[in-house]
Amino acid sequence: MKTGILLGAGFSYDFGMPISRELTEIFLNLFNRSNTRGLIAGMANHQPFTADRPINKAAISEVFDLLLAYKENKGENYEELLSHIQALSEDYGKSQSDRDSYHYAFGLLYEIIYNLLAIYQSESYKALYHKNLKWFSKLENILSTEETWVFTLNHDIFLECLAIDIGIPITYGATGNIEFPVSNIEMGERINFSTQDRSSYRTDNPSFLSGKKGINLVKLHGGLTEHSYKDECIICNQNLNKTTSKELISDFYKIQRMAYYHQGQKVPDSKDRAITNASGELDLISKSMLTGGKKYSKTAKPKKGEEKLIVFDDILGRLDELTIIGYGFGDKHVNFRIANAMARRENLSIRIIDPNLRKTPEFLEPFEYDSRINRASCGAAHWIDYSKSQKWDAEQIEALKSNSLIRNEIKSKVESLVQTGKFNKWE
Repeated sequence: MKTGILLGAGFSYDFGMPISRELTEIFLNLFNRSNTRGLIAGMANHQPFTADRPINKAAISEVFDLLLAYKENKGENYEELLSHIQALSEDYGKSQSDRDSYHYAFGLLYEIIYNLLAIYQSESYKALYHKNLKWFSKLENILSTEETWVFTLNHDIFLECLAIDIGIPITYGATGNIEFPVSNIEMGERINFSTQDRSSYRTDNPSFLSGKKGINLVKLHGGLTEHSYKDECIICNQNLNKTTSKELISDFYKIQRMAYYHQGQKVPDSKDRAITNASGELDLISKSMLTGGKKYSKTAKPKKGEEKLIVFDDILGRLDELTIIGYGFGDKHVNFRIANAMARRENLSIRIIDPNLRKTPEFLEPFEYDSRINRASCGAAHWIDYSKSQKWDAEQIEALKSNSLIRNEIKSKVESLVQTGKFNKWE
């Protein structure tokens, strides 16, 4: 049977990564009426675009009024908030200055979210990864006998860590490599990326595994270590040719430190990062983590730059079963493609693994017949073990329950690092 996997945030929960509500709480707690006044004033004095495209204080204030209102109304989904701000930046009833200001503010908030997730990745790996590795060690139980396509909506690199430590072949489908210095003041420290031309990102790419066991990994929403280069023509990913996850995390830290320094000062980060090329000169690379309401277009036909959706559609057309782990079904572009594949193919079934999902998502209700929709109320690690043994492991259940205390410690550590301003302090 040909199986594929779709991963949501629940897959990484036992490794310590935050659910949306937790991350939103930390993010919103950074802002209050007092500190946003200073932030607005400072941003209004910047000129991030050309001289003939000035930003304005009123539009920046509008963004932070929106943010503070969302906080006061106890909003729990930072992506919902970012979607509202993105919509403002694309409202052509607004002036160019307004749209530029909204876009500038969105970039700042994007950078904060990115840094929060990066700190979570670091602290979660230190605190929980090795404790829980044994409970995920049978990951092969849910893989096909040949290649398994895994589509993830997560930005972390825990699946990559697992595959390397367990010894499961894994690839992003990369066809080349590129090396950068960490910065122009650390020219001796290098980071190697695997590369993929966006124009050749297809399922028939020979660098994807075919006919043998292993994971073809597609990060539908990008990730903390994925970047676009050369006007988004090249996808750069962390090199997975490692012997241990520790080596992968070491590279993760280097990627976070990538920078270019001018007169001893680091050129500020944004979605477009100032980095250093092999000659020690300024270069640009773009973070590819997708968040907010503009992950993909709303049309059924993918547009340029949406090659990953084409691959997702293609693979859904070949599977007998799609196992969905820890996904809350909040992304319309993903749900649409699953529903479309279910309507086209009577032999495709869905298995949903989620301890919190109480009923079948509405868009899948038309297919709830002939055992096409199956559910298991458990976490990722529980299912990995149970799927083959057909028995629940009491020791595992108790061990995973104990993660809650450590998760709270991770959250406190992240909050402390944020409050002390220790972004980009990567070891």
